[in-house]
Amino acid sequence: MVNIDAKSGFNKLRITHASTDREWQAVRQFRQKYFFDKVPISDPYTWTFDHNEHVHFILYQGTIIIGYAHIQLWNDLRAALRIIVIDEVYRNKGMGSYFLSLIEKWLKSQRITKLQIQSSPEAYHFYVQHHYINMLFNDPDGYESDPRDIEIGKIL
Repeated sequence: MVNIDAKSGFNKLRITHASTDREWQAVRQFRQKYFFDKVPISDPYTWTFDHNEHVHFILYQGTIIIGYAHIQLWNDLRAALRIIVIDEVYRNKGMGSYFLSLIEKWLKSQRITKLQIQSSPEAYHFYVQHHYINMLFNDPDGYESDPRDIEIGKIL
């Protein structure tokens, strides 16, 4: 697939579930570099890679992996956006907005009615621009969050 896309000059954005070795390697790199190196710890949530309540998306531009998202599906028609990240080289070009809109469309197609986020203060304004509002997170699994995180959400 990569060779066909590259040879044809395909350079559009597309989203896919992580499924190939290359994609899972990118997932690990995005998670470690942008989240767990800051703590610093090794990613404790790799078990979610094989769990049916967790969805891992990759964002491609042509054949280049430029983004990653981790969504947790909950039983009450809610979902949590656990991670969304665009590689630094591709930021501030609308890629994050596009990725988020594709995720929201996919969730709607799955009959999910609410997307909730524990946003870092640095990302908060990004979500506000996309019509997210303050909303209790109510994590049914009770995972500990960063005390600086801001609980927000959106009715889809």
